[in-house]
Amino acid sequence: MSGTLPFIEDLRQLAAQASIIARRRCGSCTNFHMLWPYLRLAKASGGDVDEPFFRTALERMLSVRDQKVLIAGAADTGLLAVVARAATRSKIIVVDRCETPLELCRKFAERWFLQVETVHSDLMNLDVGSIADLVIAHSLLQFIPADRRVDVLSRLRRSLRPGGRLLIVFRTSSRIEGNLLQEYRETYSNNLIKELEAINIPLPERREDFRRRVDDYSEERRAREGAHHTRADVEQMIRDAGFAIEELTAIEAKLSAPFRDFNAKIDKRRFLIIAKPRI
Repeated sequence: MSGTLPFIEDLRQLAAQASIIARRRCGSCTNFHMLWPYLRLAKASGGDVDEPFFRTALERMLSVRDQKVLIAGAADTGLLAVVARAATRSKIIVVDRCETPLELCRKFAERWFLQVETVHSDLMNLDVGSIADLVIAHSLLQFIPADRRVDVLSRLRRSLRPGGRLLIVFRTSSRIEGNLLQEYRETYSNNLIKELEAINIPLPERREDFRRRVDDYSEERRAREGAHHTRADVEQMIRDAGFAIEELTAIEAKLSAPFRDFNAKIDKRRFLIIAKPRI
């Protein structure tokens, strides 16, 4: 690793690893965990975490030594890598309901000699005590049933030590329906494969099998789109969970052109909130 910048992900290698591990470890989440690194490579999703403001906020909040960071939900190693770059001496705990991202995070930690603990737990059942100075939830809420979101946020609050903070990234958008639904179904898979082929990314299976997988994933993704119509919806949930909001900032995703253009049609926006437990 001589001459290599620390904590940098090799996304091509990550995609190959995820496609193997997801087949072995995943259940209903196979498509998501198998495809996520490919979406990152194609710049097809706003859920990637390599945003300057996100890194700046982390660096500011993790300036104190020996803090503990809890990552609540990890699609792959993206969040872990960003946290590691922001605070090399922090202890990091990664919680996820699937073993695929946890195994990927363990491999990443071994490569870079990071102090990382992985916890296999559904966040809807999280009960770890007050262990963290910072909880990070990035693009998480749309994966949680609507009637359990406040409860999950409350569980994250209870995992914080005194003086701790929640850093949460979320998105708002309209539903994909009407004429946009037909456009989405006709173009999503084609656009993803074209972007991958343009940068010479080998597919993990036959092209037609990969296309069918992306078609299935796109329907799973569509069901989550529009989970939050306005940022006020999420702000209220955070308050209902016992937090006081300190900062709210709009953030931008770096997407390839076809995905950026479609997101504009559903008015997709992304925000970062920093909140503290109310006393």
